[in-house]
Amino acid sequence: MKLLAGLVALGAALLGAAAGSSFDDLQALCSQDSDGVARLRVDAFMKQVVNEDKDYAVVVQLTALSPQYKCDTCHAIDRAVRAVARGWRRQQQGGSAQRKIAFATLDVEDGEELFRSMGISNIPRVMIFPAGKGPHALANASPRELKLSAKSSSPEGMAVRLGGLLGIKIEADVPADYTKYAVSAAGAAGVSYAAVLAYRHIDLRRLGRNAWAVATITFVLLMTSGLMWNRINEPPYVGQTRTGDAVLFAPSQNQQFGVETQIVATAYATCALCVVLLVGHVPRVANSEQRTLVTFLIVASLVLVYSYLNSVFRLKMPGYPYRLLLP
Repeated sequence: MKLLAGLVALGAALLGAAAGSSFDDLQALCSQDSDGVARLRVDAFMKQVVNEDKDYAVVVQLTALSPQYKCDTCHAIDRAVRAVARGWRRQQQGGSAQRKIAFATLDVEDGEELFRSMGISNIPRVMIFPAGKGPHALANASPRELKLSAKSSSPEGMAVRLGGLLGIKIEADVPADYTKYAVSAAGAAGVSYAAVLAYRHIDLRRLGRNAWAVATITFVLLMTSGLMWNRINEPPYVGQTRTGDAVLFAPSQNQQFGVETQIVATAYATCALCVVLLVGHVPRVANSEQRTLVTFLIVASLVLVYSYLNSVFRLKMPGYPYRLLLP
């Protein structure tokens, strides 16, 4: 909220009422891009976007697309914004778009001074600047930010969220990924063929108890680690800071990265293995000294891994009350 209020205040301070802002001027900038996304500099951003005295809405991404920043997330959000911009342009050409809406981008290279003065360090960000006057003006014309979740970061999800915030229907223009379809079809065919072979040549009734136990535990681990959430929301595999460093855990219980599933599943599996070894293997160790040593190593491993899980829970949920060894 401080960022949004600060942008409005800064725009007013720099340009007063920003007289002369025109949708046609902004459209001219959009026409210079193949996807219809205007590349803005600070002066155009303040005049054409931040100005509340306009009869059109602008969707702006604050980003860092230069290779030197190594921001893969910025490029992923840029692809989503461009898909939505193409879809909206197609709606305009088809006559189904009844609103004045433009899409733009402000890169850190073009607005470094603004980014620094506003203390903007967390990018990419997608912001909506509604119309301040005219038939489609909102009661509150203050800018608002689109929360970038795993779902809203996809072109389709972003189109739905933007449409909801602006009170219209927007459709993203996403090219068909035939490679993905081919790989999925080949995978489904392979799984089906393997199932047929297993049905013909394997007597499931003869499988030992341990095989069924491993299959059951594997299924439980997959379901409790967040695999289904990943399949539904398709989040990025890892996060990334502005300097390009990898981030393994999203600092929120409402978001996660794909790698989190693998880390948590491995930790759960390690804890389960330690318990199984303590119950099934340790009692069969004949030598008392070896049994004591093995017991100590397994218990130490269990405590350390469980402590790590607690620290992960505290990272995801700062209010999590339990802690063991690790912070």
